[in-house]
Amino acid sequence: MGSGASSVKGERGASASTSSGGSMVGKQSPVPNYHKSQAPPAPFPPPCRKGEIFKEEDYRNVDDHVINLPHDMNYGTFKDLVAYLTEDETWSDMARVRAIFRWVTSVDVFSVQVDRKPPKHSPMEYFIKIQNNMGNHAHLMAGLCQMAGIPCVILSGMNKSAAYEIGKKADRQGMGAQWNAVYVAGSWRFIDAFWASACVVGKRSGEWTLVDADGEVEDEDMNEVAEGETQHRINEFYFLPDPDQFIWTHFPDDTKWQLLKKAVTIQQFETHYYVRERFHILGMSSAPTSKMNCVADTREGEVEFTFGLPPDRSPNYRFKYMLYRSKATASESRVDVFLDRFVLFEQRDDLLRFALRFPIKGSFKLDIYGLDVEESDVFDLCCTYIINCHQGKSNCLPLPDCPPVGWGPVPETAMAGLKPASHKQAEVISKDGYVEIRLAKERALVFHQLLKHSVIDEATLSKYSVTEMDENEATVYLRLPQKGEYALKLFAQGLEEEGAAPNVLNYLINCSNTDQGSKPFPNVTNGLLGRNEMVSTQFGVQALSHKDGGMIEAKDGKLNVQFKAKPGVELVCEMHTNDGLAAGRMAHQVENADGTWTFALDMPVSGEYSLNVFARNKEDKNQIHSVHTYLIKSQGRDGEGSVTPGSEDEVKDTSVPTETVETSDGEVMIPVPQGSQSVVAAVHRRNGQDQPDPNQVEFFTSDDMNLVNVKLRDYGEFMLNLYNLDEKGKAVENVAKYQINRKRPGELYRNNLATIMEDMKPSRQSTHLDTGKKGGSDEDRKRQARRNVQSAMDLKDVRTLDEAIKKCLAAGVAESDPLLVKARQQLAMFKAKADLMEASQKRDMAELEKALAQAREVNVNHELDLQIALATRLRDHLVKIDKLRHSVLNMESKTISEIKSYSKPPDGVHQCMIATFLLLGHQLKELKEWPRVQALLGKTGKESVMRKISLFDAQTVPIRNAQVAKKTIKPYDKDQIRDVSAGAATFYIWALGMVEEVESYGGAEQADQMRLKK
Repeated sequence: MGSGASSVKGERGASASTSSGGSMVGKQSPVPNYHKSQAPPAPFPPPCRKGEIFKEEDYRNVDDHVINLPHDMNYGTFKDLVAYLTEDETWSDMARVRAIFRWVTSVDVFSVQVDRKPPKHSPMEYFIKIQNNMGNHAHLMAGLCQMAGIPCVILSGMNKSAAYEIGKKADRQGMGAQWNAVYVAGSWRFIDAFWASACVVGKRSGEWTLVDADGEVEDEDMNEVAEGETQHRINEFYFLPDPDQFIWTHFPDDTKWQLLKKAVTIQQFETHYYVRERFHILGMSSAPTSKMNCVADTREGEVEFTFGLPPDRSPNYRFKYMLYRSKATASESRVDVFLDRFVLFEQRDDLLRFALRFPIKGSFKLDIYGLDVEESDVFDLCCTYIINCHQGKSNCLPLPDCPPVGWGPVPETAMAGLKPASHKQAEVISKDGYVEIRLAKERALVFHQLLKHSVIDEATLSKYSVTEMDENEATVYLRLPQKGEYALKLFAQGLEEEGAAPNVLNYLINCSNTDQGSKPFPNVTNGLLGRNEMVSTQFGVQALSHKDGGMIEAKDGKLNVQFKAKPGVELVCEMHTNDGLAAGRMAHQVENADGTWTFALDMPVSGEYSLNVFARNKEDKNQIHSVHTYLIKSQGRDGEGSVTPGSEDEVKDTSVPTETVETSDGEVMIPVPQGSQSVVAAVHRRNGQDQPDPNQVEFFTSDDMNLVNVKLRDYGEFMLNLYNLDEKGKAVENVAKYQINRKRPGELYRNNLATIMEDMKPSRQSTHLDTGKKGGSDEDRKRQARRNVQSAMDLKDVRTLDEAIKKCLAAGVAESDPLLVKARQQLAMFKAKADLMEASQKRDMAELEKALAQAREVNVNHELDLQIALATRLRDHLVKIDKLRHSVLNMESKTISEIKSYSKPPDGVHQCMIATFLLLGHQLKELKEWPRVQALLGKTGKESVMRKISLFDAQTVPIRNAQVAKKTIKPYDKDQIRDVSAGAATFYIWALGMVEEVESYGGAEQADQMRLKK
């Protein structure tokens, strides 16, 4: 069946019994039978599989012969037709059956056009009768086979066609159908020529709401019930399908015609999970843990589906799923939007697994689709389940991510030249928060990792993961900051490939650590230890010492690292540690001798340090580019690990402010932290690599605020690090870290997990707060409560911080405590930021103004400068859009009538209206004639142009429509249009503004959801 298609409606026969002749019963018209009927053998199960007796490639000559059948033969006699189809006397019965099948299925019966009245008893006449439900494919096949001397019977029974409702009782009357059994190659085999040549596309029951794998919500029926359209498609599966596969969609009245050694009962047919031919074509099978019933109940809100896969073929397979919720059980909740965040999809060599957990109760439908990339790029339905969740899972957090490729090692992993060496399944358990994942690699590549969590922002999490590469292996090191679930997303690309790297592997990591969590790594600029190949090559930088790997030891706390750089290139470095005492005592010197750069490091306090080496062209004063990073373990020197009384200044604040910024613009302005002087920037793509761009960053001052403007080449995830450059220009200190996620505007807030949390207040699992040891003193409890507050502040977890502040006060910590004062300020800032995001998502002017006022009030430390700037920009944009809309809506009706009254509109007027109606959803072909545009202008009520403009949403307009609209009015300007029609000029200005709005959104997603994305 085709992509996303329902099964075809079963062709009905009036007889409920099996017949073996070519005659029709009831209202069916006869197919002429020129041969005496032969008594066929009794039915018995075939002794072998279809693949052992038939291979399509062996019958290409038969198929070609059928394709070349002269058109006039359809207007001739059945005798001449059969004679042509079986004229080669050397053909076997299999070849003759194949020829008849290919001819019957080659004709698009429901769209066939006749150029003259077909003669009586001609093939074309019979096709017309099928169109009018006076004949069917089963009787046609039987008659032609009998004429060719091949035993063929008509079977009556039920099939799971478009009329079938999954989980409902089988209805013999509603599901009645007919198909064939043909005796060929020494055994009985099935043929359903109708299902092999037609399918119903677009049938909608009106019962379900769809949540697709990208997290978009869409009504299955768009508020309408649709019967669907029958389309012509050749489906080879229904030529001689094996009985044990055919039985789950075709149930004969006569049990012996199941052709099975052990008959399937009507109850088994009713309750078996709904399976389509793609399931069998891909060699999928029921696993020992598979659920055989089409209706599955959750257990404590959870349910799992597993299937077997053929290991030798599955690397070429790709799968996806669609999850629906029944409207009968749905409630008003934004959680619906994110139900895909509760589905774990894993594909191994021999197993396909879907683990679902539901935060809400209800009835759901799960469709599973698959394809073989060597055969097609279109996903076809494999199987379907109905899921009843009587009670949502308590404390049910969404998954930290929803990767389209699924979880665990997938075919893309092997295609990238990677093979998991340490963790070969999707889920990883960590008891202490420390994880080391090793992957063997077959070739040189660039590797990137992203760590995600449902609550902790990505910029903060970037400090808790690093990757080290050697010749044969990639190793990812994780230090998880608290208990809970994390997603580790891995990306890989060739050394010289630019842009975003493909996602090749994802792990779901569950940390059960009950302690305070792991400390982050020292600063590792781009998350990669060792050499940055693309940038190092660009600047001609080579390591002269410590060439292998990115981890080194300093036995006495001292270390010299040397590099060579080409002329005109300067190297600068950053040393970093999370230990405040160590940071206050570490030192470094940088020397350059004819392009040989030496970094002399002194780390007297034992501990962990990082060295980030950057390159830049001498004339570039704005940017530096990471070329090499080391993680250094210093053994330190005796007597350097403690604070000397009276020397508190040696303990340095090593924290780096972090922020995650989301935007849709190609440029973003970021405020430079207060007090920063000589600032430079380092920008890199988090899941890919780009050649250094000298024009990517620009510093400037506006309204007494220092800003940096960053250009983003395309959509994706980027990291911006801002550094203070020392007086000598040879060392930098990280002063701010921004993760910038550039998304299409329509996606900007779609996957906002904070929104999910807001809708799940009753069941949300809070971030863990350590209560300390039982039996501890009051002071111990106070210290622990203060540590919890600091941890929540570091992780920017609003709910946990709110809870931690309350528990800190309950433990007896004074309200005037400096930490609590700071925590309350930060909490107010977090809440103001969340309100800004919520108001921006709603695009509500009043709420946006209110949120802006609140944000300005709490922005005492300038931490919300960026969010305020972005929200102000959005507000100004909304004001502009609103003015454009009102300029049209305020037009008098006589102005519209004036435009409509033109019998031949002035040049430019027709074009303005074409652009307007293109944006409102009409197709260009229906707008080319002016009378059609006049008719649209004359519509009233819901269909009126004014009504449609008042409800216009730029997010729903396909980018193609906007581009055509723009091209249509490009030859004109507003003054030209105003000179001939003031009303048309108003539409011109509106259309031009809306084209810009659609372009800023990137246009509505038009990709075929059922087509494999390349």
